[in-house]
Amino acid sequence: MNNTQLHIMKFDELCRVAGLPEHFVLEIVEQGIVEPDGDSPDQWIFTTQMVSITKKAVRLHQDLDIDWPGIALAISLLDDLEQLRAENHQLKQRLNRFTAC
Repeated sequence: MNNTQLHIMKFDELCRVAGLPEHFVLEIVEQGIVEPDGDSPDQWIFTTQMVSITKKAVRLHQDLDIDWPGIALAISLLDDLEQLRAENHQLKQRLNRFTAC
């Protein structure tokens, strides 16, 4: 179980904390880059992980001039890469237990 605390914030709080215009966050949600709980912006709830992903998406958009669909793909691929690295690390540890004998 993950011991990190899960903080949540609403749409307007996310915009304020991240220093983002509302239309950026709306586009990020529309592209499926983050999927907040709730049916509309005034009901949306974002986790701290979603806030981090939102900031990453905006940096990619501003720094590298990547369009929003490209950012959605890039973030998905980065997530896949992170998961594969974790799996690889875990498998290496299991293999080391068998080869250490």
